[in-house]
Amino acid sequence: MKSALTLASTDVASVEDIDRAWMGVMGTDIGPFGIMDSVGVDTVWRIVDDAAQTSGKKDLEKNAQLLKHYVDAGRLGVKAGAGFYRYPHPPFKQPGFLEQRSQ
Repeated sequence: MKSALTLASTDVASVEDIDRAWMGVMGTDIGPFGIMDSVGVDTVWRIVDDAAQTSGKKDLEKNAQLLKHYVDAGRLGVKAGAGFYRYPHPPFKQPGFLEQRSQ
């Protein structure tokens, strides 16, 4: 999860492309951002923010900022109907998701 968040928070790759890569390589039906949506973005933010404050690591602080943006927007994940994806029909559950590429 940390690596996925770091890739997204540093604009190396999009949420969708990170999930696509994970799902393709690991052979799973859900990627790290879909998992975070399932757990609750607010819960993940609390954990990451605490780790960032405790360690003082800049990468964790940047990851916490990314998550806080979603929390502040009310995009808490599945329980709110939106997080990194919109529910109940997120794109990663749609046919062809693995073959798509973000622009």
